[in-house]
Amino acid sequence: MRRRNFIVGFAGNMAAWPAAGRAQSGKVAHVGWLAPGACEPDWTYFRKSMAELGWTEGKSIKYEYRSAGSDLSRLSTLAAELVKLNVDVLVAYFTPAINAAHKATSTIPIVFTGGAIEAGIVGNFTHPTGNITGVGRGGAALAGKEVQLIHDVLPSARRIGAFCNAPDPFSLPFRRQLENAAHVQGLELEPVMIKAPSELELAFKKLAERRPDALVVQPSLPIKDAARLALAIRLPAVSPAPEFAELGGLFANHADEADIERTVASYTSRILKGTRIADLPLQEASRFKLVINQQTARALGITLPALVLAQADHVIE
Repeated sequence: MRRRNFIVGFAGNMAAWPAAGRAQSGKVAHVGWLAPGACEPDWTYFRKSMAELGWTEGKSIKYEYRSAGSDLSRLSTLAAELVKLNVDVLVAYFTPAINAAHKATSTIPIVFTGGAIEAGIVGNFTHPTGNITGVGRGGAALAGKEVQLIHDVLPSARRIGAFCNAPDPFSLPFRRQLENAAHVQGLELEPVMIKAPSELELAFKKLAERRPDALVVQPSLPIKDAARLALAIRLPAVSPAPEFAELGGLFANHADEADIERTVASYTSRILKGTRIADLPLQEASRFKLVINQQTARALGITLPALVLAQADHVIE
């Protein structure tokens, strides 16, 4: 397995934000987890990393898990629930959850993993201000890499579709990177803004009529459904979502979620022990994994170039 370097830290002077030492002797820490939809394997990696740091679930720490099930309209209500529970730290997974958590509280510490940096929710790398810090996943840049890989796998491709999640603030940088990458590769990009999960099936029916050469799917959309529907119409589909290839997508190029969640857990643990947000600089991922589904390639009649296969960290045979 080929690995690439990870986590580039942004050190800097400390901004002031008061954080109480929340892991007092005998007190069970209370941590909220907020996600727009499916969040495995991150959720498991996070709890495993917390356990490795000495936090025992049910004894020294209690988790409150909330997922919107891909219905982003629920996120504000779920964020409000976690705030009402007065969790000690709120972990927000992916940009829609980060945005909802950021709007819901200005006092509870938030540790994010997702596109908050690219979406402009946070903007000061070296001086985290307010109540939020965390790790970016390189998502917009990964979108551009997906286009490059499509060109490498399908050199005859001329048009690619892109399903963007309209309610997700990350959809704007995601689309912008796709457009830039498509221009560089001489490809025509046809973006479709999906406003709700219920629109996905109809969007695929329309896509089958226009028949682009490939499709890129934004990770915060219902990717299980997207992978299934793309395969049903025999359309090569890719996504930066970690599990997309395992679900039947052609390939997924994504940040290394295990390393990301180790950092998220480290930040969460340090906040629970009294570290200030200002002492935890924003970080950005730089280690990525390429997972290729060879079964899907064969089903679509695609011969994967040896050079592309050589880049893969994992090939599903």
